[in-house]
Amino acid sequence: MDLQTLVGLFDSTLHPDPAVRKTAEQQLEQLQGHEGFLGVLLQMISAVDLPLGTKQAASIYFKNRVRRSWLSSQRALEQHPPISENDRTATKENILAAIYASSQAIKLQLTECLGIILKHDFPEKWPQFTVHLKELLHAQDAQRVYTGLLALLELIKRYRYSSTNRDVLNEIAKELFPQVQKVAEQAIASDDELAMRMTWLSFKSYYNTIQSGLPVSLQEPANLVAWGTSFIKMIEKPVSFDKDTIDEDSAKEPVWKAKKWAVRSVNRLYSRYGNPALMPSSNVKKHGAFAKLFTANFMPQIMRVYLQQIEGYTAGQVWMSLRIRGLVAQFLSDCIKEKSAWKLLKPHTEAIVAHFVFPQLCFTKADQELWEDNPVEYVQKRIDPLDDFGSATVAASNLLIDLAFDRKSATLNTILGFVNNVLTTYLQGTEETRDPRTKDGALNMMGALCGALISRKSPIASTLPEFLLTHVVPEFKSQYGFLRARALDTYCRYSSVVFPDKQIGRSVFESVFNLLHDPELPVRVHAALALHPMIEDDENRDALASHLPQVMQVFLNLTNEIDSDTITHVIEEFVEVFADRMAPFAVELAQQLRDTFMRIMGDVVSNQPELNSTNIEDISDKTMAAMGVLKTMGTLVLNLENSPEVVYRLEEVVFPIAQFVLEQRVVDLYDEVFEILDCCLFAVKAVSPNAWNLFGAIYACFKNDGVDFIEEMLPLLDNYVTYGMDTVATNSDLQERLFDMIESVMKSDRVGENECICACKLAETIMLHGRGKVDGMIPGFISLAAAYLLVGDAIKTTPFLVHALEIVLNALHYNPVITLNVLEQYQWTEGIFTRLVQSTSKFSRVHDKKLLIFGFTAVLNIPAAQLPPSLQNGLPQLFEAVLHVFQSLGKAIEARDALERMYEGDDDDEAFDNEFEWDGAEDELDAGDDFEDVDDADEMQSAFLKELAGQAAKALGSDEDEAELNSDDDDDDDFGSPLDEEYTLESPLDEIDAYIHLQDKLAEMQHSNAAVYDAIVQNLSQENTQFVQSLMEEANRQREALAVQQQHS
Repeated sequence: MDLQTLVGLFDSTLHPDPAVRKTAEQQLEQLQGHEGFLGVLLQMISAVDLPLGTKQAASIYFKNRVRRSWLSSQRALEQHPPISENDRTATKENILAAIYASSQAIKLQLTECLGIILKHDFPEKWPQFTVHLKELLHAQDAQRVYTGLLALLELIKRYRYSSTNRDVLNEIAKELFPQVQKVAEQAIASDDELAMRMTWLSFKSYYNTIQSGLPVSLQEPANLVAWGTSFIKMIEKPVSFDKDTIDEDSAKEPVWKAKKWAVRSVNRLYSRYGNPALMPSSNVKKHGAFAKLFTANFMPQIMRVYLQQIEGYTAGQVWMSLRIRGLVAQFLSDCIKEKSAWKLLKPHTEAIVAHFVFPQLCFTKADQELWEDNPVEYVQKRIDPLDDFGSATVAASNLLIDLAFDRKSATLNTILGFVNNVLTTYLQGTEETRDPRTKDGALNMMGALCGALISRKSPIASTLPEFLLTHVVPEFKSQYGFLRARALDTYCRYSSVVFPDKQIGRSVFESVFNLLHDPELPVRVHAALALHPMIEDDENRDALASHLPQVMQVFLNLTNEIDSDTITHVIEEFVEVFADRMAPFAVELAQQLRDTFMRIMGDVVSNQPELNSTNIEDISDKTMAAMGVLKTMGTLVLNLENSPEVVYRLEEVVFPIAQFVLEQRVVDLYDEVFEILDCCLFAVKAVSPNAWNLFGAIYACFKNDGVDFIEEMLPLLDNYVTYGMDTVATNSDLQERLFDMIESVMKSDRVGENECICACKLAETIMLHGRGKVDGMIPGFISLAAAYLLVGDAIKTTPFLVHALEIVLNALHYNPVITLNVLEQYQWTEGIFTRLVQSTSKFSRVHDKKLLIFGFTAVLNIPAAQLPPSLQNGLPQLFEAVLHVFQSLGKAIEARDALERMYEGDDDDEAFDNEFEWDGAEDELDAGDDFEDVDDADEMQSAFLKELAGQAAKALGSDEDEAELNSDDDDDDDFGSPLDEEYTLESPLDEIDAYIHLQDKLAEMQHSNAAVYDAIVQNLSQENTQFVQSLMEEANRQREALAVQQQHS
């Protein structure tokens, strides 16, 4: 491979003429599979005499080549030529030297490549890498050490989230971290940029090493002191700054990065391993000693440093980036929960609230700029907590909440007194002296504390109406848009407060309603959110009803402006609450929702081919907004269940959307599309011609991606079969497609047993709803189940075992003759029936028990002469299995009915009252800080869980005695727990009474199949004979009850 040829080609990729660029790119594509290509690229990248642009182009090409082809997967080989072993070896031999010789920008590209190589080759194919790493870290040349730190971090990233494969990280911590700490210690003393890069790389490596576990070597006191000292030195390191020019862009500079990673490391060390209050009991044995060491010897120093940093920041002597402020607030929140740390923090809480928390909750200059320049982003940061997750503002708010909730006796009155002072000062001031930003901060604080303050036991509950009328509602008319928005947000949080005069509530409602037309976008959004809880009031609902079309239009306009799912959630709630009033304009609303959806998706699809770090977050927001629109449309359809003619018109709006999503393969929206289509079919209890036309797109989607989405598709497919069986029964193409979907899942190596269960459920629906109509599908279903049931270890869990067996039971219920012929043809009869009889105790749900009864009684009704020889001698065992199931059927039905009553009955407000607990002594958190209490707590929890298990066993009619229930030993199988009852499960079996069914079948056998009848009853024990008689008596009672019910219907 000629170096100069490649240099010329990469120069040409930068040529202004597109034709020249394209030719060069095509030639590079042809050359990339040649032997030595990667090695020559590394020579180019390391060359000192080549232009930077050429080397950068080569480094990007090198990275893409490694990223696409190093893994050597089948998919990669289909799209790109493989990388030869010689090129792989040459790359590993030279990449560290190339990183050392490159500029900073290229170092980052090559370091990413190194991470990919380590992920796939270390340690098996590159065992000598750690030797090279050690040499670099001990080098005298700072750039070589820096290269070693870059490489070390990539190696640590390879294992950072592993909680099981910790040997590599433990070895790194033991063998390399002493040198890394020395490097950091020396670098901290320097102001050189490279030294600061080395410092933050050292700290970042430490942080990533302790992500999922704390190596034993790092728990040693000497190592804690060494690293802790380095962290403190870096945090305290004085850095000059210009108050007028420093901003968040400065946080990207190495020195501020080093400070940030020092704080992050301390926080991680404390929150995960050094804080007894946050430590799970399972970790006490492993990290308890370290936690005591940390809290006793290190916590006082780090608390002193953090408090000094806060004091310096509030005095303007220290600059803290937003990220560092957020990290410091998070650390203090963790300290609140732990006894010894709280004692250190407690004397400073008043100052922290006033000078650290409060300023971060006030409307800032940056907020004002964002409000004016990008109100959409401003709104998204305020209404979507994930958009602002980890920010200093959120962390400060959480710190305030933790202080007020966890240490309420010591802090709440102080906090409320501070808020009251700010609000009173503002109220009594003049226009010239008032600072609206401070009032915004005070209301923000009250909003954060609403969870506790609005509870019925709150000591200030009686004053909240006055608070809202005095300090909140008047700001609906503030001249400051941000205060109007804050007032709406605060009122929304306290919307459960009841005013003594209904007229006041009516006036407040009108004010909020009017703000839907405010000129400022954030105000309109907050007005919509504030209006949401107000529709719980009957008078407000009546007042809104006449304006419903206009209100919904405002909501749709807001959705179009901000592309957020928050407003679509409000629309969804309005659709549900006003369902009876939606029909007249439902189609128009759906059309507008469709237009909104297609506009959003137009942006998403057009940007997909060129996703990058700058637009991926925006696309994610848009996708979430599109999800919200689809959910709203689904709610609209469901609430029009009593207006099928409207739903059919909605299908014409909805189905093109579904077709678009499926054909464009927008996988993020599959779940919502399948759900809305499910709603359409369920609402009309039929499958329209339009719906059948769409089935082709659904099937094509399944063939492309659907194996992974069968669980999401199942309800829709179930409805196609349930409500469209007449079409399925007469259309062989549909039968072939449905079977292909089931077979593809059952035979796929990409899915687990949950997906296979979905396939079994679809097969069951076809057999239950298509009895006598789909004979040709039955042999295939049986074969799919047998492939698992007749292989010893093919099934891992009870749910899949039951559903696989139920394919056979459904087939027997569908047509026992066809089923037994298939089983006999392949000599599966004995094996399948043996597994069925052995597994009867695993049939726990009412549906399972009835299906087993119906399947076995179907076999027993076949004349003895037509039964396979292997079954003729086992008929008594089949009948005894039926009786065994009947023994627990009654209790299972009672448990299911109780479950249905629990879910569909009225909630007991007192039973589910999660009110904030105001009673209790000061520092109640401290009771759980001592490690000595852990064993007792675990024992109490274990006893409590066993008591719950006992109650559940009684409710479900379990046969296990108490000794078995409380045993810690595993039973004979490894399948785990039985299936939970599903009270919402509906099937044609619901219409068949099992007791009456058995009585009828026994009567038929006695009359026309005497040989089988005699075989199953003659050898019954006296106990079972009496039990059969009791079943017949129960059948008579059920017949009488049914007759009475029919008389009254």
